[in-house]
Amino acid sequence: MRSLMKIRWLPVVALVATFGMTGCSDDLFNVKNPGRILDADLNTLKGINALVTGMSADFSVGYDNMSFTSAILSDEIVGSGSYFSTGRYRRGLFDSEDSNGRWADVQRARWVAEGGLQRMADIEGFTFSGNKLTARAYLFAGLANRWFGEAFCEVVFSNPYSADFPGPGGEIDEGVALPRTAAFQRAIPALQQAVSHGSSSGASDIVTAAHGAMAGAYVGLGQWANAMTEAAQVPTSFVYGAEYSSNSGREESQIWAETHGRHEISAWGTLAGTYGAGDPRTPWTDCGAASSGCPSGNGADGQTIHYRQEKYPTKDDDIPVVKGTDMRLLEAENALLNADLVGAMAKINDVRAFFGLGALVATTIGSITGGDGGGAHPTSMTGWDILDRERHLTNWLEGRRLWDLHRWNHPHLDGGGVVYFATVARRASCFPISDDECQVNENIDSTSKCFTS
Repeated sequence: MRSLMKIRWLPVVALVATFGMTGCSDDLFNVKNPGRILDADLNTLKGINALVTGMSADFSVGYDNMSFTSAILSDEIVGSGSYFSTGRYRRGLFDSEDSNGRWADVQRARWVAEGGLQRMADIEGFTFSGNKLTARAYLFAGLANRWFGEAFCEVVFSNPYSADFPGPGGEIDEGVALPRTAAFQRAIPALQQAVSHGSSSGASDIVTAAHGAMAGAYVGLGQWANAMTEAAQVPTSFVYGAEYSSNSGREESQIWAETHGRHEISAWGTLAGTYGAGDPRTPWTDCGAASSGCPSGNGADGQTIHYRQEKYPTKDDDIPVVKGTDMRLLEAENALLNADLVGAMAKINDVRAFFGLGALVATTIGSITGGDGGGAHPTSMTGWDILDRERHLTNWLEGRRLWDLHRWNHPHLDGGGVVYFATVARRASCFPISDDECQVNENIDSTSKCFTS
């Protein structure tokens, strides 16, 4: 060790001796700041692809987090782990402090896409109109706003970069609390732009995804005729997903990490784990089976049986955000709203046939019964109960279930539970404005817009 230390110091001693003999100034040791990189210097043609890739990355990271959280808060998965938040969510509790991370995720995804579009429009030499990258950027702006409206009870907007820059709908943002419909209204013009620029550039996947996202936004506004027009543009086989990768920790699927890397959530006791057993839409492994290959048969809490989801069996699996099968089920819902049971079942059975499942026959239109509130699942064959089950299983673990529960005023929200009973009479059905927003935004009335539980 002593000789090693001598060897390490020799170059330094020699360097000092050299400086001493030559009389060099101390300036050689000073680090000079070349100046800040100006924001305008980032506006280059070479950076545009990376800019849009960043929009995709920020969307995916946040959407994965939301899908994981809302799965426990809804009835599509049971919290089987030991996180403090898991214990709250499975009991139906979710307050403004719980919302902080999810609020930051969706605002970042929205802000980066909308601000990036402004930057792209100002880059000299970039053909903004009719460009595939422009179309993709508008798609992420629209998808982020659809996500904002579906997941949050209220929304707040502040402009990217400048208060003079209007949002995709031409509105000027003032940082006030708005109903969630404002996010759907904001999504639609962005998605229309995605269709326009995508059509000009031959980006058919972006165009189709934008039509599907618009269908969802119109449903959020209660404009079913418009929703049906958009849904019809999406083939049953179409899927557009939020992308994930094993390239880095940030890019990995959180749902994979919390089911394969850790046993934090389980399909045991859920609709997928009972009625959906063997259904190709809801694959899972019983970790209690000797042949399962799981490190443990129980969840991370040590007691809940672990049915490990296999919908996302690797770190790289994408989460669908627009699907043709979802569109067919929206068409079925529209038919039920118009008392057309035959038409509704035709659409439902189209989806089932796509997945290789047999046709169902409904008895009457009925209503959503939602089970017994203690985890039992309805097996009635009324049109609405069938639709409830089919949407649940078709969109399983895709971040859409909590929105369905909310807009249907689903009976599960009235104190229902999966394995674990709720401790509130009314379960949380959306994420509130975050505590962080309430603390710093003087436009938010903290007594009415923010809450704790």
